[in-house]
Amino acid sequence: MPDRPLRILVIQFRHVGDVLLTTPALKALRDRYPQARIDYLTEPGPSHILRGNPHIDAVILRKRKATLREDWALIRTLRRTQYDLVFDFFSNPTSAILARLSGAPCRVARSRFGRNFLYSHTPVVNHQEDVYSPTHKLALLRAMGVPAAICPPILEIPRESADRIAQFLQDSAIAPEARLVTMDTTSRLADKKWEGQRFLQLADWLTEKHGARVVFIWGPGEKEEVEDLITQGRHAHLLAPPTSLMELAALIAKSHLHIGNCSGPRHIAVAVGTPTLTIMGPTLPANWTYPSPEHQALRGNTQCPACREQSCTLHHRMEDVRVEDAKAALESMFERGSIR
Repeated sequence: MPDRPLRILVIQFRHVGDVLLTTPALKALRDRYPQARIDYLTEPGPSHILRGNPHIDAVILRKRKATLREDWALIRTLRRTQYDLVFDFFSNPTSAILARLSGAPCRVARSRFGRNFLYSHTPVVNHQEDVYSPTHKLALLRAMGVPAAICPPILEIPRESADRIAQFLQDSAIAPEARLVTMDTTSRLADKKWEGQRFLQLADWLTEKHGARVVFIWGPGEKEEVEDLITQGRHAHLLAPPTSLMELAALIAKSHLHIGNCSGPRHIAVAVGTPTLTIMGPTLPANWTYPSPEHQALRGNTQCPACREQSCTLHHRMEDVRVEDAKAALESMFERGSIR
């Protein structure tokens, strides 16, 4: 490891939540190397979540299905920058090759069979099953001598995004003192999607017992599904407006509680300080739930604790989580003051 790297590259591809969960590691790198230039290589979709992040200097984009010509142009850009140090948190074949061809003399990733030769340092990091995901990235930094402590993900909401959401709440006649709840009923994966009607029952109960105003959020291609669901409720729940990632973050930041499946919005909620209740599918709650009483997760009965399949309806059944279980978890959060 160079004592004083001048240029550092961090690599993390794929989803919003994955990128957001690297931000504690970015803070650790900035604290250790305050004078260094820190760039972040990711994909266009999740890149917006890094806007305004105080711990990086530039975001570099690579399309998920980049052509050979596009990758060659990217490699030339990386080599021109002359990075001293690369941390590859993604470590798939593509990111490993890009790290190697960046020209950086010091290239770090956790040890993985078949790829170690592409890096200069591949420490063996104990991959614990029952810890919060960012802990593994921080462990990689610590293995290389960088002090790293766990903290919530870091997200900066632009003023224009906050203003647009404030206008939406005003137009929807939601008073500033109202107890606002965001609800995420969607998921790209069926195995991580709790039944919409159960979310709706929870929304009706929150409205009746706790005076909540519930806003159902949605993403590309999901509006009709969510809109149809909320028309079946006993109360006039709200449909969120079309939002950018940062506008979604601003909406969740205005909320007193976020409820949903295990997806990007729950990680955004942690970053903006909004308590969460998450209904989990086959993934382990401890891996994706920030360790704090303000963030709770429910998971169905697991007949096979050793099963690690991401698509396993035999061992991981979301329908085992009842509406009454969610109500009980929320009441407990209200009683101990986790929800304002």
